[in-house]
Amino acid sequence: MVVTMALGWAARAQDGAAENPPTLHAGAKLVLVPVTVRDKKGNLIDGLTEEDFAVADQGVRQKIHLDTSDTVVAPVSLVVAVQASGISAAALGKINKVGAMIQPLVIGDRGKAAVIAYDDEIRVVQDFTGDGTKLRIALEGIHGRNLFKGRMIDAAEKAIEMLAARPESSRRILVMLSESRDRGSQAKLTEAIEQAQRAGVMIYPATYSAHAIAWTARPEDDPVLPGGPDYIRALGELFRKGKINDADAFARATGGRHLSFATLNGLEEAIGRAGEEIHSQYLLSFVPASTPGFHALTVAVTNRPDAVVRARPGYWAL
Repeated sequence: MVVTMALGWAARAQDGAAENPPTLHAGAKLVLVPVTVRDKKGNLIDGLTEEDFAVADQGVRQKIHLDTSDTVVAPVSLVVAVQASGISAAALGKINKVGAMIQPLVIGDRGKAAVIAYDDEIRVVQDFTGDGTKLRIALEGIHGRNLFKGRMIDAAEKAIEMLAARPESSRRILVMLSESRDRGSQAKLTEAIEQAQRAGVMIYPATYSAHAIAWTARPEDDPVLPGGPDYIRALGELFRKGKINDADAFARATGGRHLSFATLNGLEEAIGRAGEEIHSQYLLSFVPASTPGFHALTVAVTNRPDAVVRARPGYWAL
């Protein structure tokens, strides 16, 4: 995402925390690069400074500015996309119960979130709001309809379109609660990925196996299958293993993270991990070159050999 703004140093300067803010002006075109840094054990690494990072655009090292997610002025804009296929009924019994987590753990006090549901069609269940109660009600109300269709890629395109219309200064994030593979989309994966990269959307799929999660369902959680899991139908999922993992592709191409769950506790942990990461990111920015097209980015932490860095792999210049 290329944004026209001066980032969070202004907020820190007002608090007296930045004595010498960089000379970025309101009309500057900036590339915003959220970066997650963990050690080899998976623990988040905090306390890094600008001097610790090296960012290269097409192999050329850039002069960067650093904000943390606690000080940046850009709030979170989030879309939660939920697969609402009938085959997802066991997962929906768990998803219906986690809506209260979205506002405090993911978007925070200043962010806004929307909810969409998809099966053979895509529906906006809740437009952008910062009201945690509305988000909870929206997720509680999603139930399985179409048995097999799950147009994951088409839903991602709709969510990206919604996020692209949000203020340029916001951090745009898509959380997908779904299977890891598409069922019947018209759009192509490569096209959706390009749209996400152009809009600066980070994608966090939290996925389940319809085969595996059927064994964790309780009858009261599965209105489509009131007698319990349909084991014959679940076994049919084993034949889908050869298909491309769309969730992995979305996460890798946008700097997000592919999480998974099979139980309610697992889903709660996945949302908690995503929220922790979003609010612990380093937000790097730089003035890009004017050459149009896709620009490959590399981000490294120069003085921490144990650092595992994840960031968007590139951006599109106009």
